[in-house]
Amino acid sequence: MKNLDVVFFHIGDITQPQLLTLSIKKFNPDSEIHFITDLLTKDIEGVTETVRFDLDVNNLMTSRLEAFSKLKLTKPAIYLDTDVLVVRPIPVELFKENDVVLCNRTFSKNTLINTSFKNMDLSEYSGRTFGEIYPFLACFTFSKDYQLWSECHKILMSLNDKFHFWYGDQEALRIVYEKKIFNIGLLDEKIICTLPEYSKPNDGPYSVHFKGPKRKNLMIQAADFILSDRYDHHDYM
Repeated sequence: MKNLDVVFFHIGDITQPQLLTLSIKKFNPDSEIHFITDLLTKDIEGVTETVRFDLDVNNLMTSRLEAFSKLKLTKPAIYLDTDVLVVRPIPVELFKENDVVLCNRTFSKNTLINTSFKNMDLSEYSGRTFGEIYPFLACFTFSKDYQLWSECHKILMSLNDKFHFWYGDQEALRIVYEKKIFNIGLLDEKIICTLPEYSKPNDGPYSVHFKGPKRKNLMIQAADFILSDRYDHHDYM
């Protein structure tokens, strides 16, 4: 495993995935980048390939997992959210001992789940925390091939329709972990895909997750610095 492929799924405005692509090319220039999208989203400059499917944009969770599965990638790859910036080289050695590596939640572990989030009925999780129910984030996942995603998609399709729109990927990852059908390793969110407010010099994060619309402008500002000659990733090791 000399180089890691990178896969991301995105529909709509390409501002964020374009910045993500530039950050991958800067720090892991030999990585092949696979962009999966619908039939209408614009092309992204710098990706290795663009794969288009006729997708259900109303159920993004099922579309995302189905797309990862249908890509049928047989090589080791990192699967990233598109509101992420890579901030230093990601070494293959991080993943050599496992078939799958999940991003283990560091932040908001003790926060109670909002049981009416996005008008969903999550009453079965009343009084439960994110650390209990959604301990793994889908923003950064390593898999040696597409089998993880085939299993996740199969699991999600067996769940209540409400999870097809939101939280479905985290539901599937938790269930996959519990089933113990893959050799799964864990890397903490604060190291592998931290939030910008917790990204500090010498903490050594490999990527930063600009989660939510409120952080979009911050991602653009951060990219302006990270992609410039002024930025030295060694300051963050």
